[in-house]
Amino acid sequence: MKVLRPLLVLGLTLPVVACGPSNPTADSGPQNDAGPAGDDAGRTDAAMRPDAGPTNDSFEGARAVTTDGTAVTDAIEAPNDVDYWRFEGTAGDWIAINTTANPDDDPEMVDTVITLFDSTRTQIAENDDGLPRASTDSEIVIRLPSTGTYYIEVQEFSTWMPADPPAPEGRGSFTYELAVGTLTNTGAVNIDQEPGDDAATARALTFGGTSGGLAFAMGSFNDATDVDVYSFSVATMQQILSIDIMPAGADGYGSTRAAGRIWVTDMAGTEILARVEPRGMLQNDLSPTLVPGDYLLWVDAGGGTAGTNDHYVLKALLGTENPLENETVANSNDMTATATALTMEDDGMGTSRGFIIATLGAGDVDVFSFAVPAGRHINAYCGSQSVGSGVRGLQGVLLDSSSASVGMGTETATDGVAITDITPAAAGTYYLRLTPGTHDPEVTSSFVRCGVALTTPAP
Repeated sequence: MKVLRPLLVLGLTLPVVACGPSNPTADSGPQNDAGPAGDDAGRTDAAMRPDAGPTNDSFEGARAVTTDGTAVTDAIEAPNDVDYWRFEGTAGDWIAINTTANPDDDPEMVDTVITLFDSTRTQIAENDDGLPRASTDSEIVIRLPSTGTYYIEVQEFSTWMPADPPAPEGRGSFTYELAVGTLTNTGAVNIDQEPGDDAATARALTFGGTSGGLAFAMGSFNDATDVDVYSFSVATMQQILSIDIMPAGADGYGSTRAAGRIWVTDMAGTEILARVEPRGMLQNDLSPTLVPGDYLLWVDAGGGTAGTNDHYVLKALLGTENPLENETVANSNDMTATATALTMEDDGMGTSRGFIIATLGAGDVDVFSFAVPAGRHINAYCGSQSVGSGVRGLQGVLLDSSSASVGMGTETATDGVAITDITPAAAGTYYLRLTPGTHDPEVTSSFVRCGVALTTPAP
């Protein structure tokens, strides 16, 4: 089984959300009416599960599943077992496909991978773990390219990636629920409807979910120059808007075009507060820090040649920002002697974490201190340009109590600073020093978001 890396930079846990057809929430999947329950929950006999059996181990034996969000249940009963399901879809419909099997990443439970095929049995989408990654359950959200029969393949990760130990796994207890739902423009689901290509015609982004801060935005690109614009507001305190663009392609969420630039501006559309550049078929992440006010979110097609099913799927989470840097006097924390102390919280299981959101203007240097107990390893993660800030070439350096460097990293356009698994020579006070390189003249923000984790190495 895979091991999930904790999300340290954001300072919060992002949920993997299953969109049902009518009322998505931040912490619940589709309404599953066919899952194991009561006395049947622990049984492993295939005959006792409503949809289990060997007959759906091929395209020809694929079993029907509805598109109303009702779940079916089966199991990866033996190593290399693969299950097939089918549903009828209409061109242009938005469909969410989810498994609910192992939300806590239990190594004794199944780790699903789902693949979507069109009526010609050609792969058009695939997912191992839903994004943002918080568990090993799988998810695909796609705009269907044509009307006809679609097939879903469900398999165990160890079968899908046999080169990654352990060997293929499967047993009767490897049960999963599979749900397929048709998405509609309601609640926290925002499906773009043209026009909406400029500030004047921006579509209001509706947030919902149990926390009230979750939104799904999805739309199609009419041509290579298309731009979709959404408006939204931040009402209270400084917040983080964490935006994830789902990966495109046949091994992603199925779009034949990756999104181009993604950026946040003021309501006039004239001041760029945060922006990330195109990253091909990979996932885009944009997470600006925002004060109360009204904003626009822009998503563009990025030019190039149009595909047959150009669309995007975006997940936005508006939540509490990391603790703010308390630099009341300019340049007051530029040295180890005047470093700002991070507040570290221990989880009681051998790991403590501290987070910060800093402002790093041209020529500024910020230093943060933290105490490292004996036996802990140091891990530090920071993001600025890679998550939309105007800061370029951010450098992070770990210093020991004598100000000697024990580790360092430099951010790129796509990857933040990551200084990992540093073994301290001794317990004591350590420092994280942040230094900017240049600044993008078109992006006004200069935020840097960091997380430090002190971990206990495995025996």
